[in-house]
Amino acid sequence: MGNTRAALLMVLAMAGFALGDAFVKLSAGAMSIAQVLIFMSVPGVIIFAILAKRSGQDVFSRQFFDKTVLMRNSVEAFTAICMVSALSLAPLSLVISIIQAVPLFVILGAALILKEKVGPRRWIALIAGFFGVMLMLRPDASGISFGALLALFAAVGLSTRDLLTRVMPARIGTLQMATWGTAALIPAGFLMLPFTGPHGMPSLSAWGIVLCASLVNAVGYYSITAAMRLGEVSFVTPFRYTRLVFALIIAALFFAEQPDALTLLGAFIVIGSGLFVMWRERKLSVSGNN
Repeated sequence: MGNTRAALLMVLAMAGFALGDAFVKLSAGAMSIAQVLIFMSVPGVIIFAILAKRSGQDVFSRQFFDKTVLMRNSVEAFTAICMVSALSLAPLSLVISIIQAVPLFVILGAALILKEKVGPRRWIALIAGFFGVMLMLRPDASGISFGALLALFAAVGLSTRDLLTRVMPARIGTLQMATWGTAALIPAGFLMLPFTGPHGMPSLSAWGIVLCASLVNAVGYYSITAAMRLGEVSFVTPFRYTRLVFALIIAALFFAEQPDALTLLGAFIVIGSGLFVMWRERKLSVSGNN
């Protein structure tokens, strides 16, 4: 029963993130990227700080200055800049398709940086997944589109954040990390102000879109945290890929996007590789082999 509830929470989280991406894309058309980062982060910080206080986690703790926390917050800010910029420049369906490579980047980073063992079959799956990413990026004589490249940087940033979360001291709570990570986007937004523009006063509808983005992302973050705590990781994690399904539906209905065959093929290869790696990890964890 726990796994079923966890799977439903994971699907809810992915729906929330897909909606959040759509609202960010809409807001990026109504205000500058720097303004999106700032105005979207403030409600998120308030929400997570309240939840942290209710759960007994002190957001004003000295642990904020822990080396790993500072590194994670910096990566969070870099990732948000890349993600918002990518959504403003590239189709929603393409950005989210590329983001599906995050689990593969996490496994690669765990092998190269954390020295976790990865067998030959999983290496083959990783190589296949990166081939899928290249299909979506489609580099040619003119290079790679800047929006797609930023989405790739965002995927690398997300995987780096996840790796840093793995080595985060156990004494630091999830909601503390969420509050600090979201708060890091505010100074990042101010640093981006001189490089983006114009910075006129947003309309009421733009404010509403940014608020919606903040709320649905908060729901997504809370749901994914609950899902990972409630269910088995190997059972719940594959449901992360439902984010692409939601993104494709939203992209078609609200942005009139129709992903081409190469994008869909690349996404299929990436997801297939990720699912194989997860299945292989679960099998090896039972057998005790590598």
